[in-house]
Amino acid sequence: MHRLATSIALLLLTLPLCVSAQEVRLRGMFSLVRAPAADTRPPTGEARAVVDEDGRVRVDLVVAGLTERATSATLHTGDAGENTEQVARLDVAADDGEARVIGGRVDLTPLVAQQVRAGSAYIVLRTSEHPDGFLRAQLAPQARTLGSVSNGP
Repeated sequence: MHRLATSIALLLLTLPLCVSAQEVRLRGMFSLVRAPAADTRPPTGEARAVVDEDGRVRVDLVVAGLTERATSATLHTGDAGENTEQVARLDVAADDGEARVIGGRVDLTPLVAQQVRAGSAYIVLRTSEHPDGFLRAQLAPQARTLGSVSNGP
């Protein structure tokens, strides 16, 4: 009986770890931080991120319609309207008015991973003419869908 009680106690102690260790998907649409010249269309794009159970984040982003060369993308923690220090930098592939990050990976601290999972994070696209930021995408957690649920036991 003692072994059964010990086994149940151990199982209950590990249960919160299993529940909180879920992968979280986030998405954000880029909007202007700095206004472009009046005669140009603003660039458009989106960012997607997945934070895994180990605190690693994978980032994919694409932006089209740039008139400036993209130099990097940076991940920040903070809510809409807040401007905070970056917590990670991602290299950007840029050509012909486009910028892309496909499969960018960053290891986050537990605190930063928690903030990103909660949607308190954003990505800034930096350009040669606006090294402190030209576009911003506030990341929001996405609802789980049937496609994201495993069919296992």
